[in-house]
Amino acid sequence: MNDHLGHADHGVLSVEASAGDEGGLAAGLRDFLYGAWHMPHGHCYQWQPDLVALHVLSDALIGSAYLFISLTLYVLVRRIRLPFGGMILSFGVFIGACGLTHLMEVWNVWHSAYWLAGGVKAVTAVASVATGVYLLPFRRRVAEVVASARVSEERRVALEKSSQELEALYSRLKESEAQRTGFFANVSHELRTPLALILGPVERLLGREGLESRERKDLEVVRRNARVLLRHVNALLDVARLDAGQMRVSYAEEDLARRVRLCAENFEGLVAERRLRYTLELPSALPAQVDGDKVERVVLNLLSNAMKFTPEEGSIRVALSAEAGWGRLVVEDSGPGVPAELREVIFERFRQGEGGTVREFGGTGLGLAIARDFVTLHGGRIRGEERPGGGARFVVELPLVAPSGVQVQSRPEPRATPGAAHAELDVLRPTADAAEALPVREDDAFRPRVLVVEDTREMRRYVAESLAPDFRVATAVDGEDGLRQAEALRPDVIVSDVMMPRMGGDQLVREVRARAGLEATPILLLTARADDAMRVDLLRAGAQDYLVKPFLAEELVARVANLAVMKRTREVLRDALDARTADMEGLARELGLRKRQLEAALETTRSARRVAEQASESKGTLLRLVSHELRTPLSVLQLTQHALLRELGTLPPKPAEMFERLTRATTRLRDMTEMVLQYQQLEGGRLVARREPVDLVALVGEVLDEVRGEAERKGLELTLARPCGMVQARTDPRMVHLVVLNLMLNAVKYTQQGGVYVALEVAPDLRRVTVRDTGPGIPEEARARIFEPFQHLEPLDHKSKPGVGLGLTLVRELVSVLGGTVTLESEPGKGSTFTVELPS
Repeated sequence: MNDHLGHADHGVLSVEASAGDEGGLAAGLRDFLYGAWHMPHGHCYQWQPDLVALHVLSDALIGSAYLFISLTLYVLVRRIRLPFGGMILSFGVFIGACGLTHLMEVWNVWHSAYWLAGGVKAVTAVASVATGVYLLPFRRRVAEVVASARVSEERRVALEKSSQELEALYSRLKESEAQRTGFFANVSHELRTPLALILGPVERLLGREGLESRERKDLEVVRRNARVLLRHVNALLDVARLDAGQMRVSYAEEDLARRVRLCAENFEGLVAERRLRYTLELPSALPAQVDGDKVERVVLNLLSNAMKFTPEEGSIRVALSAEAGWGRLVVEDSGPGVPAELREVIFERFRQGEGGTVREFGGTGLGLAIARDFVTLHGGRIRGEERPGGGARFVVELPLVAPSGVQVQSRPEPRATPGAAHAELDVLRPTADAAEALPVREDDAFRPRVLVVEDTREMRRYVAESLAPDFRVATAVDGEDGLRQAEALRPDVIVSDVMMPRMGGDQLVREVRARAGLEATPILLLTARADDAMRVDLLRAGAQDYLVKPFLAEELVARVANLAVMKRTREVLRDALDARTADMEGLARELGLRKRQLEAALETTRSARRVAEQASESKGTLLRLVSHELRTPLSVLQLTQHALLRELGTLPPKPAEMFERLTRATTRLRDMTEMVLQYQQLEGGRLVARREPVDLVALVGEVLDEVRGEAERKGLELTLARPCGMVQARTDPRMVHLVVLNLMLNAVKYTQQGGVYVALEVAPDLRRVTVRDTGPGIPEEARARIFEPFQHLEPLDHKSKPGVGLGLTLVRELVSVLGGTVTLESEPGKGSTFTVELPS
């Protein structure tokens, strides 16, 4: 009775109170909710406020959180469509039921609705069991999801690593591209100076009266090839400026029609020589705001390209029109056209429609690429397409008005600029003239016959004239002509270029070897490509020897003579063997000897192949450009200078000085080219030291003699301090010579007064070479980078000293190959000292 009264005291209706007021179903429901027959949980807590508050708050928070989590899971499944939605919903029902259980605990603190609380717990139990049963089939799927997540994480990590590697590669690529652009600019800058020193004296010599026809012709060969070389250098310089973002468009008021007409008129002489139909469809005037010089380069490049590929008696059409504020230039030709798959490729740098060794025209593959870049700088478009009726058509579209806000200058009427056009014509004309007839001697019938196959007229004439004193010489202009003449003349030796139109030198070798009666004819190949893989392929195909341009005439004659003697000797031996058919024993001995010789030759060939096959892959576009497009005209320059000097004899002081300057400039150009090639070999790891006993005193003395002339010209003193007697070392004399020569040339170049002092010292297990100068010295901040490639103490725009920035790099790399060290000590204003230590 006391419990009952306590219950009523805390606000719950007693049984008596409820029974007196209501009955039936309502009373039962009230009893079910309020539990009038039982005590609430508050009695268990003895109605202590702190204890009641603890249980009420904790159960209320837990229940509310469970209900919120359940509702959140429902919303996520409905809106986001998470995987395993059914499982998540069942889990939400279970969590929600648990929350109701905790809320019932709060209700029963003041009430005793234990039947209702039991029902809620029963629902919770059913939900929990159902959720557990529902989870059983998901174990495999969950395992698969976990495995997929693990694989996805591994892929993410791999992707991040690949992304980092890609960023590093991109960074190195940008650095390499910047170095390449700087190298192009530096080399182009250095080449233009000696070219100017070549063209200047040649122009003055050509302007003199009284020159013999032969002398004038040789000088014209020098001028023509120097112009071709200058054209390539200018193209490289344009590429460097474009890559560096330094190429700007200088807009000016121009008559576009007159500018195109002046460019087209430069080719009229060549058009007449080839009997071409040359059509110009130009308006009387077409005002435009463009960069006239760049537009001129575009027109010249397109016309030069059309002239290259248009056959004799073909047609070329140039049309200019204005359409809706745009100028439209069309250049068409009746040549072979451009295949559809190459119409985008031909506008890429160093790419050409021709490939391999079959090339009718030289070039760097930059003409159309530069044209595209110049058109793009104007905001225009250029494309290549097929000409109706066959051939190629190039369409250039340029805006006639400069962009708003750009300054447009007024410019006088354009004048003819033959310089740029002459360079294009010099590329197109050399193969147009026929080969010159060579004088016939009385003893021609007894001399070996040599067939010279060369598509470049000047080179063909030079090779033929070099061989004419000792051989009967016939010439051919390409591989097909050479094959016909070889079958008709049966020469003793064939001298052939590699890269020629219609049939290259490599294909000529294979065709000659397949012809009966020609399979034993020795073949000497002339190549301007420093390509190890190609040389190995040519030797495999059957070529006996090769020469890399530029070469000396004496070396050419000696090699051809050796091949001719071998051919004649083989024929004599063959005839002798045919005459001694009865002497079987002698024949057997002869055959045995020939077999051993053949086996030795085969073993030598195999060794050569193994060594050659271990060489690196063919060099990049830059090396091919330097070795072919620069060395070919350079070889013609050097060889023609030697021939011209022999023809002129003793010259008066003024022409002799001019000729000496011409020779020095050509030699400097050759040295820079060879320095680039040496660096490429070092960079590719293809330079191996060949050690032998060397007298360093004699070697350093030779280097001093080489640089003495330049030192005396500058008034410098050269001294050598050395121990008594010989200073022996087992090393590579060629590499040591290059190291000392580069250090001496560097010292002489930067020293204006005083002298250069060389010292040789002998120490235990090493030899020390010291080169000291009294030049300006090297700043401390520059010493760390002075041995890096293409580095200079002066900015490129303000250089006063020649050089490509490879001399000290070669010194460091060569000394490293030899197993030594090189150090630098320098004090600004007092000079520098380089010390090389080599193992003994």
